Amino acid sequence: MSLDRTHLENFRYRPEIDGLRALAVIPVILYHAALGFPGGFVGVDIFFVISGYLITTIIMREMMNERFTMSAFWARRIRRILPAASVMVLFTLIAGAFILLPYQFEDLGKASVSQTLMVSNFYFWQQDGYFAAPSDFEPLLHTWSLSVEEQFYFFFPLLLLFLWKKAPGKILHWLAGLIIGSLIWSACSLIPYPGATFFLLPSRAWELLAGSFLALLPFRISRRLPSEILSWLGLALITFSFFFYSATTRFPGLAAIPPVLGAVLLILANRNTLSSVGRLLSLPPIVFVGKLSYSLYLWHWPLLIFGRHLSVQETPVEIRAALVAASFVLGFLSWKFVEGPFRNKKRLAPDKSAFRLFYATTAVITLTGTLVYTLDGIPARFSPEAQRIAAVALEQKIVKDTRDVVKTKNLPLLGPPTEGKQPVPVLFWGDSHNKMMMPIIRQLCHENNIDVYYSCRAEHPPILNTNRSPDCSDLAGYNDSVFEFIKKRGIKKVILTARWTKYCVQDPDSTDVTLTDRQGTKESPDLVFERALTETLTLLKELGIDVWIIRQVPYQKRNPIDLLFHAHRLGRDFDSLGISKSEGLNHHQTANDIFDRVPNDQATVLDPYPLFILENDRTKIHEDGLSLYIDEDHLTAQGSLFVRPIFEMIFKELKNP
Repeated sequence: MSLDRTHLENFRYRPEIDGLRALAVIPVILYHAALGFPGGFVGVDIFFVISGYLITTIIMREMMNERFTMSAFWARRIRRILPAASVMVLFTLIAGAFILLPYQFEDLGKASVSQTLMVSNFYFWQQDGYFAAPSDFEPLLHTWSLSVEEQFYFFFPLLLLFLWKKAPGKILHWLAGLIIGSLIWSACSLIPYPGATFFLLPSRAWELLAGSFLALLPFRISRRLPSEILSWLGLALITFSFFFYSATTRFPGLAAIPPVLGAVLLILANRNTLSSVGRLLSLPPIVFVGKLSYSLYLWHWPLLIFGRHLSVQETPVEIRAALVAASFVLGFLSWKFVEGPFRNKKRLAPDKSAFRLFYATTAVITLTGTLVYTLDGIPARFSPEAQRIAAVALEQKIVKDTRDVVKTKNLPLLGPPTEGKQPVPVLFWGDSHNKMMMPIIRQLCHENNIDVYYSCRAEHPPILNTNRSPDCSDLAGYNDSVFEFIKKRGIKKVILTARWTKYCVQDPDSTDVTLTDRQGTKESPDLVFERALTETLTLLKELGIDVWIIRQVPYQKRNPIDLLFHAHRLGRDFDSLGISKSEGLNHHQTANDIFDRVPNDQATVLDPYPLFILENDRTKIHEDGLSLYIDEDHLTAQGSLFVRPIFEMIFKELKNP
């Protein structure tokens, strides 16, 4: 298949492509601001297609005219990407110095270095998922897509140059093969490796390559009717993605095909003559927004994130709208005074000047970011009281996960290491919520001079015959090992603690895996949970074991450490920061209803929730200004002390059965 030499040689400015950029960036911004477009994140995929199309066109045209050099190509990329991104990163670091807690500022320092070195997608892949809650507070999270592009353009021109010299007639065949391979990789790795699939180049390359393939495709549409049909079809595919996708959509994988194909069809259909959609996208106001799209994308996210940091609970809609408007102002200023001037080659001629700018900017941001994170986020920026509040975030758990039980068939003890003392046949069994109770349990063990066994593993609820769908984790095997330990050691009392709601309710705004049975049967997680809980309690009862179930402590929408830190600096009332009693109970209702149906002869259900209710009917999140929580749902060591009355009842029973 030969290349489209005529298109490459006669390539002209296409205003409808700038209009397509506007169509991509507006939903991204509004999605991030929670102002509409539940699938607006696919705008990034449209950008990938546009980028692949335009840059491949430029590269191949220069190769055909024997004018292509890697140095000139990278000098253009530096002029296009670096100045505006560097200004945004420096602004973010400065703003972060005034707003972020030390541990958050430390993370920002790391993120700024990774962005400058074009590996921020790797950094955020290692942190957490794009849709995960902590991502909502990372001011440079959006730079992952810039890193994907730059990594692509590090390898792709070399490949294209090699193919142009060795097999010019096979370039499209190679690109088609790479597109298919990358798409298959994306689809197959999405479930077992969702984070890597979202952030890393191998599963995203096909989107850029789709634009590259289109740039070289010797096919054009000269008749109006096919152009209209394909244009409207492309627009429909993109619009469908904007409105029918959401944070729960498993993405990218095959779900990325509609927006990518839609962008390809719109570019292809308007290549020869503008359709009605092309004319719409070519309207001056839309084209103008498209020209601003890069700077808009750069600025909107840190503004929204800093607004989120300074808000109590959710950022008010009027504040979010104002921040979107501010991103347009800053985007215009960036385009006018940074992006535009530096793209002019006369400002950075010869190419060596562009590289000098790259080296200097990289050095400044890398040095600044490194300083920030090596100095632990520079806590001295704040008053001693603010530092005291923030320091809670550094608290370490006193015990580790007990995942080794699968291999060792043994569980550790928690009590005082008294010589020759026999442990009592008691097991505290649960997930990370059980781990957060270990400080008070250890304290009671010391006070009563007894040893108890414990099993703590994150996201492993203490109920048998269950797994997590769709990743088929080792949950069932792990709990089988714990149950075998219970039988082998002759355990007589078991205390179950977990973040129960996480397992019996599928969060509509989350892609978290859900509870299922061993076979992965598609059932509602609350049904699976209740049946498995009943089976677990029955098996324990048959062994003559007494069981206690500890309900959840109140779940908070925001990390209380952050809330208290900013409330202290802004003079807000600490006791008004926790969620309301009714809101918290509503969050736990499904799990509580299930526990209400547990027969008294099978288990004793204890509730720590009332211990956290204030007189104003809000939940308590602090004591003496220090957070009782390490995050939204896990207690600190001090927080675990508030559950002492619950565990005192249990230890009294252990001492005097």
